[in-house]
Amino acid sequence: MQTIAERLGVSKALVSKALSNDPAVNDVTRETIWRTAEELGYRVKAAKKVQVRDATRNLAVLLPEAYLGDFEYWGTLIQGIHQGTSQIGYNLMLTGIDIALTPQSGIPGVVKDKNVDAVIVLGHIPRDYIELLRALMLPVVLVDSNEWSPVSDHVLANNFYGAWEATTELLKDGHRHLAFVGDETSALSFSERKRGFDQAIADFQVLTGRAIDGRSIKGMGVSGWGNYISDSFAEDIHRHMTGEDPVTAMFCANDMVAIEVLRLCTAWGIACPGQISICGFDDLALARHTHPGLTTVSVPRKELGQKAVELVHRRILDPGTLLELVQLPTRYIKRESTAALSGSVQ
Repeated sequence: MQTIAERLGVSKALVSKALSNDPAVNDVTRETIWRTAEELGYRVKAAKKVQVRDATRNLAVLLPEAYLGDFEYWGTLIQGIHQGTSQIGYNLMLTGIDIALTPQSGIPGVVKDKNVDAVIVLGHIPRDYIELLRALMLPVVLVDSNEWSPVSDHVLANNFYGAWEATTELLKDGHRHLAFVGDETSALSFSERKRGFDQAIADFQVLTGRAIDGRSIKGMGVSGWGNYISDSFAEDIHRHMTGEDPVTAMFCANDMVAIEVLRLCTAWGIACPGQISICGFDDLALARHTHPGLTTVSVPRKELGQKAVELVHRRILDPGTLLELVQLPTRYIKRESTAALSGSVQ
């Protein structure tokens, strides 16, 4: 039994209960343990097998329909999920959700009929959808969800620390008038990045005793329908760049926001990084091909998907295991769009 437990990463007690057909062990977990026992040369009585349904070996992945066209961010994350499911012998069933529909209408029949063993939920899926999934008694793991959940495993990047590190680098470059650009209320990731931006400024002020002007420019964000931008966004950006005490550095909530700011600077003839330093977040492929190259924070998208599969598989095997909030580390990437402020004292 110890060998089976080690192979599956579960307790010896759980293996013992499954092999003795304890009804406290769910069908999917029992079937997985029996199959592993047979693979290791143990014999499982056929009489036991007819008492439970076979595992479907299907894993559903649900995400807003608008995300299906985002091959850069979500596509890379889904690649990680695909790799993870292949390694454990599961089929990946990907479905785009029209979040304008009610959960009863929007959730696919294969999920409502429980022809899947578990569900991974990506991004801005509304709370009532998640509540219905939990009512179906299916294991649910959230990935880069729009809200914290006390009742589901959740995998996301360490957005707070990534933003803290990037903002600290801007402060070290001598910038004292900075702005966070993006609607922090539009996504949990944006909110955490704004929190990291604010904390970096607070920490730097305590450390150096220097006053820092930290601002917030709204008007561009993300939702379950994709990215959005307000009519006043460009005007607000221009005002903060050219008004009294202009900002000299902008930390943007993601790369798409930063790329839009770069585009506006080019149109207005504002030099980057000569007059303004710009930093993004996510490290999309586009960030490597902007002019100048975009300084950003890399998110381990593929690893987020792989970790989600790891968590959901563990949840399938042992539904009672402790819920986990997993934050994977980010990485600051310095490129040409940020530079030390001319004449600053480091």
